[in-house]
Amino acid sequence: MNDPNELSKLWARERRQYRLIFGVAFVIFWVMSLFARLLPSRMRPWPSVTDVHRSCFAEARAVTHRVLPFAFL
Repeated sequence: MNDPNELSKLWARERRQYRLIFGVAFVIFWVMSLFARLLPSRMRPWPSVTDVHRSCFAEARAVTHRVLPFAFL
């Protein structure tokens, strides 16, 4: 494990895993945000904390960034 090349390969593999998990989670949260837009505001799965209206992509990205670190605890 002292070889810098092995460490580089390990980081590359971990980066790929993170991106894969991020991609899957993003798609799931994007679909959830699309369905949430179809529901009346009082029935949405998560309340709007701020009055900022974001696109479905921005909302899914924000939720993914908030949730994903918990997968690595």
